[in-house]
Amino acid sequence: MADLHPAKPSGPFLPTHHAAGPPPAPKWVPWRDRIKYFSWQWHGIVTATAVVSSILHLWPYHNYADGLKIVACIVFIMALVVFTFNLFAKVARVIMYPRDSLTHITDPAKSSFAGFLAVGGAGLIDAAVNVVRDWHPGAKNGLLFTLYGLWWLDAFFAWFTCFGVIYFILGQKSKDLGKVMAIWIIPCVSMIASASCGGLLAGTLYPEFPRLALITTTFAITMGLIGLSFTTMITFGFLMRLFLHGAPDGLIALASFNILTPLGQGGFCLLINGANFSKLLPYVMGDDFPEIAIAGKLIFSVCFCGAYVLWCMGLAWVLLSVFAIFRRVRRLPRFGIAWWGLVFPNGTFALLSVQLGNVLDSRFYHGFGAAWSLIVFMMWTVLMLWSIPAFITGTMFLPPAPYYETRKQRRAHHKARLAAAATAPVTEKPRSGTSSPERDDRSTLVNAHPPMPAASADATVAWSSDVEAASPDATARHPNIQ
Repeated sequence: MADLHPAKPSGPFLPTHHAAGPPPAPKWVPWRDRIKYFSWQWHGIVTATAVVSSILHLWPYHNYADGLKIVACIVFIMALVVFTFNLFAKVARVIMYPRDSLTHITDPAKSSFAGFLAVGGAGLIDAAVNVVRDWHPGAKNGLLFTLYGLWWLDAFFAWFTCFGVIYFILGQKSKDLGKVMAIWIIPCVSMIASASCGGLLAGTLYPEFPRLALITTTFAITMGLIGLSFTTMITFGFLMRLFLHGAPDGLIALASFNILTPLGQGGFCLLINGANFSKLLPYVMGDDFPEIAIAGKLIFSVCFCGAYVLWCMGLAWVLLSVFAIFRRVRRLPRFGIAWWGLVFPNGTFALLSVQLGNVLDSRFYHGFGAAWSLIVFMMWTVLMLWSIPAFITGTMFLPPAPYYETRKQRRAHHKARLAAAATAPVTEKPRSGTSSPERDDRSTLVNAHPPMPAASADATVAWSSDVEAASPDATARHPNIQ
């Protein structure tokens, strides 16, 4: 009796030795391999942890409690430890694998994550400023001016990263809109994050050093506006990519939330620096526009309007990101370093919501910001609990595992391929020594002659006469033409 069961799928669709599912992850990864697979993405843990510390500091309810300040300080120390480890691991990778280190700079798919270094540094400075405000208030503190000097270093690296990665993106060979990735926005976000950090430092310097605070605020808001202009253009390109090419793969779908980062961080930057202008400009009052006292209020009003627009856009982009992930929910990768990219964008959106509540003294925005902050804190806690054992075994250092289908999905796709092959028209293969006709981008034949229609004998004679006129050996090549 014939076997009625279909043959097992094989070929390029899925390796036969993975027919039962994805290969098991190794139980232990040597440290040499961990350093080999180390990437810029690890600084995403620093950004996520630092923004959680800032969220705890700006908690809208009873944020003066010592317990909340202690937890925020502990989270800041954790971010600082991870940042130090990342620096040592990056230096070790450059020493052990110098040839591959250049690729992490010139390849936009990898160098885009270098923006996390500047963003993480700015987040650490933000959290440190909050710690100084909580435990060592006063602008004359030596630690505060140390942080101020580190901020200028972080700002320089943000400028270098933003325009450097854009330079490499412009040099790519592929110009397809479907290749636009959400991670391209990370280097531009470093400008906005550094601008927010500068605004917080200027607010701390304001009572004793108003001139220095005004210079810092002006430079910071300039950085923020440049970063927002770049991110707006990249956001438009990625949105067109979603409309025309659909949701990206599972790993890239997780990065869709990166678009939320400039919206939340940008709005927070506008509110902080706008409030600084409203306080600082009256110190240099004059008769002309830039120096009159009301100019600060006008600038703050414009910044508030821009921040509210960004908050509305962020609320819409949360839904778009959820839709993109839901469309690829079965193709999401296993837990890895890429999952940490969900925390920081939502954390910046929570900061913007809380700051809007502070400006408007609104219970709604305070409640919304507190709820969103709680979601971010729970997300950070779960990822940290998952990351500790993965870090100990080393599996977190491995690159994202490829997508593997379930047995039911493989069987359905195999049957669909068999049905498509059965209904496909049979085409003759070209003879040996002849090349197939060329095709253009629209899959239409370029150099192929149209088929000769079945016509009368006069048409046949006319066609044969044209062949004979073109070549004297035509009758030798076509014996049927007499």
